[in-house]
Amino acid sequence: MTLWDLNKGETANVSHLCEHLDDSVSTRLVEMGFEADQSITCLRRSLFAGPLVVQVGDCVYSLEQTVAEQIFISTK
Repeated sequence: MTLWDLNKGETANVSHLCEHLDDSVSTRLVEMGFEADQSITCLRRSLFAGPLVVQVGDCVYSLEQTVAEQIFISTK
């Protein structure tokens, strides 16, 4: 299951990042808090495959589908 599959209001933990991600993208996601066992909550899903708004710790991020599909999660 990827972060893109998370519904509004649901919480999950990061399992891992896609191993085929560009190193710069992977590094940036880890800097933002998207690392193993980090809790993530979906705050909003935009219409028509628009960005996904998630909360990681005290921060809120908006992610495009192509990025969110590279973050694997496990539901609680």
